[in-house]
Amino acid sequence: MGRALIGFSLFIGGRMWGQCACGPRCQLPTPPSFWPVAVHSYYFGSSQTFGQGSSYFPYNVLGEICTSATPTNPCADPCQVVSLGKGGFIALEFEPPIADGPGPDFIVFENAFRYGNGQVFDEWMIVSVSQDGVNWVVFPFDSVTGVGLAGRTPTGCATCAGPIDWRDPAQAGGDAFDLAIVGIPWAKYVRVEDATRWQPPDRLAADLDGVVAIHQLAPTGLVVEKEKGWLIFCSLEKPVVEAWTLLGQSLVPEVKMEGVGIWKVRLEGVAVVRVQTSRGWWQGKVCWME
Repeated sequence: MGRALIGFSLFIGGRMWGQCACGPRCQLPTPPSFWPVAVHSYYFGSSQTFGQGSSYFPYNVLGEICTSATPTNPCADPCQVVSLGKGGFIALEFEPPIADGPGPDFIVFENAFRYGNGQVFDEWMIVSVSQDGVNWVVFPFDSVTGVGLAGRTPTGCATCAGPIDWRDPAQAGGDAFDLAIVGIPWAKYVRVEDATRWQPPDRLAADLDGVVAIHQLAPTGLVVEKEKGWLIFCSLEKPVVEAWTLLGQSLVPEVKMEGVGIWKVRLEGVAVVRVQTSRGWWQGKVCWME
């Protein structure tokens, strides 16, 4: 059964969707968190409805990965996994945003598992990222081999003695993605879209277990400023300034000294800015003296 497209933002501490039946999962993550803190938008496609009820969703995609999942046993808990349905998608919001760091920057977990003589039952998902929730950049993929898609690698660790570090691809399984591949320095949203249309008929629809950030911006590292004007910072040394357009294109802001310990940063156009002084990263019109 299909559902109409619904666009929304889920505000932590705001309204809930229904009576949650998922115990500890009913406590949604709050920023800063390396788990997604909200569902930005979604569409459930046809063929599968597992975990889609308001008692389970969105709680099942906003917290920890299913702890019962292993590389040979998929998760069967609607409180921890949701089916996208054929052609469906879910877009998740991160706060702080995911950042481009060394190696992979986030991991997507479907519900893949090994069976038989080393075969993997995988259900593919297209992965894309966005800084504003409107303009999306798709990770390149091969629809024949599945390379570049999520949903190909089983979840969990068969040899780990203790709790799994879900931010370590070597332990966690899942499919890791690097923002450097799509050429943007940070992303606030991750979207996964069912891609089982390219697979055999027994792949009914992809299931999303969750997404985890590996690298993130500092919790107070970003601010969207007015279209034109100066930011004023107080620092004994010249601050380091990084700026981008809302589409992730690098900018070169003008930085000049206004007086002893006073620095002005000029922006042209709407920009996202980080300013670093000797006391760390700051945002907005922060002024202090050492």
